[in-house]
Amino acid sequence: MKEQLAAALRGIAVKDTNMVAEAAQQIKRLPRTEEGLFDTGCVDKDCFEAARWVYPVYAYYETECNKKECYPDLLKQMELLDRKRKEAASMGASALFLDALIHTIDNVTPQLYEYYIELVGLFKAAVKETIATYYRDGEFTDGSAGGAEAERLIREAITHAGETYVLLAEKYEEYGQR
Repeated sequence: MKEQLAAALRGIAVKDTNMVAEAAQQIKRLPRTEEGLFDTGCVDKDCFEAARWVYPVYAYYETECNKKECYPDLLKQMELLDRKRKEAASMGASALFLDALIHTIDNVTPQLYEYYIELVGLFKAAVKETIATYYRDGEFTDGSAGGAEAERLIREAITHAGETYVLLAEKYEEYGQR
């Protein structure tokens, strides 16, 4: 399924809704966990890594093809994923979550303000918590292996959020890409 999602992400870049629609149908057929989150084990064993592939495609499909009908489900899933991020209490989980969420926000229309602003609020809160927890002496670190990759993802997400006006770029400049 990861290959199909990769193709769908390329389809988003060129506005090919057919490629995205096929992948979105696969996403919608995924089983759900007890709490209602997509069971993304077939995409990646790490639910946060899988989220980077699944949720931007799901959001694009709902925005462009499905009349935004599943926006409430999308918001609920991101809230559940954020809860899992907090439970994981790792910089890697935070990095992957921020990356997934900012690219999901990219594909949600601001015209449905209540959903858009909820996702933006979720992103801002996760960024503030990530900075407070993992930013020390000019870098993001938690002492774990893979910290450099997690730092790169966090910085890219913050920079992208500034470029797309989700965050105030000047306020978060120190935490963005160098």
